[in-house]
Amino acid sequence: MNQLEVTFWGSRGSLPRNSPDHIKYGGNTSCVTFRHQNQTVIIDGGSGLSLLGERLVSDHKTTGEQPDIHIFFSHFHHDHICGVPFFAPLYEPGFKVHFHAITEDAPHGFQPVLQQYMSAPLFPVEPDIFQADVMFHQHRSAQAFELGGITITSCPIPHPGGSHAYRLSAGGQDAVYATDTVHDPAAINQRLVTFIRNADLLIYDCTFDDAEFPDVAAQGHSTWQEGVRLCQAAQVKQLAIFHHAPQRTDTELDEIEKKAQILFEGAFVAADRQLYILAD
Repeated sequence: MNQLEVTFWGSRGSLPRNSPDHIKYGGNTSCVTFRHQNQTVIIDGGSGLSLLGERLVSDHKTTGEQPDIHIFFSHFHHDHICGVPFFAPLYEPGFKVHFHAITEDAPHGFQPVLQQYMSAPLFPVEPDIFQADVMFHQHRSAQAFELGGITITSCPIPHPGGSHAYRLSAGGQDAVYATDTVHDPAAINQRLVTFIRNADLLIYDCTFDDAEFPDVAAQGHSTWQEGVRLCQAAQVKQLAIFHHAPQRTDTELDEIEKKAQILFEGAFVAADRQLYILAD
């Protein structure tokens, strides 16, 4: 079947959370895979990346499959890179791990960021402990390129320190990953509307509710209602409510999903380990 598969390995934002109130939707931070045929693209390396890494190593031991691994970053805040040092394939000889960064957000790429992150006093070991073949790549903002049949483009979105959304197109389907970002209550982000137009799926920063937003706008995040407004303005088919606030409980997310679906039938709350298939 010609389809684009999206798997959420981490759907929470800012901080991982583990409690009896965070079971249904999970507590890992941002990490999503996009798979088409034999090509997989990973976006963001939050704590959910460790779960994915364990799966990849397990699959390799079972099937012998050892594909090149491509990891892209929306930006480099802690909750989006904290899983990288715990990504199991990095410690396995024979694996090839490619890190991709946007030049406008990181002029020197991800390598110096990783080196700083995995150094004293922040971390006990440095990246030279990796056994995999590790490569670093940079791309200009809005530059389109193809990776194994998946076309990838990017778009800058407003967030402290900078951030980029990604659009992945394959097999006639389009999915957009747009987190972290803040919105202007007085005017919808027309650049983002253009970027996401007619997509099959928008994965959007829904950290807050509109009622909370005036007090938290400076944190650089958006709301599920703005996600709905973007989808309606751009004729997007489905909205994945994503980057849940750490304190947001399963019950609260259930209620958000109900409210969102009243306004936009295609809305759903993303959950860790959830598989979503876009098909012809």
